[in-house]
Amino acid sequence: MVMKKLVTALLVFGQTTDAFSISTMAPSISNNSMQLFSSNNGVSQPEPESFREAEVLGLRLMQEGQIEDALEVFQKGLRLPGSRKDIIRTQTLSGPSPVGGSAGGREGKVVQTLDEFEFQAAHYNIACAYGRLDRVVESCKSLENAFDFGFDNYATVRADPDLSLIHGTMEFDNLMERYDSKKGIFGLFK
Repeated sequence: MVMKKLVTALLVFGQTTDAFSISTMAPSISNNSMQLFSSNNGVSQPEPESFREAEVLGLRLMQEGQIEDALEVFQKGLRLPGSRKDIIRTQTLSGPSPVGGSAGGREGKVVQTLDEFEFQAAHYNIACAYGRLDRVVESCKSLENAFDFGFDNYATVRADPDLSLIHGTMEFDNLMERYDSKKGIFGLFK
């Protein structure tokens, strides 16, 4: 399932590629000019510089069974630059504008922020890591965050082997009932 997530992560970001490219691309994405951080098992891992690098590295760590390291990387990914460009304007001079107008000088800075799909992916991956660690409450809270950002592939949530340890728990069942209740004709009416 983790490789499927890796493929999905790469395809979500607009890259159509074959399996050979994915296996050769994932290591290169995570090794390009990144700092190193020491993982929980004492092995140095590349420090991701963007959300995408964090996601790919986290998925690779999940696949290798380094769940706590993957969780840490996924959480760091929420604080890294994403794919959405935004401009932050700050006032640099007080008083009237030097060229006319009502405000002083302003400075614009282009920043990269996470879009709603990146938030969905990050919270879902965090939920999967918590699920593999059998931390039910944290996993369900992360799933709820993913749902709040618009993730609605409930069939995947119910079938994902990374979440198998939380399936059937009271917390999971209550969460799924709140977001994916199957009441009414064909699930159309809730």
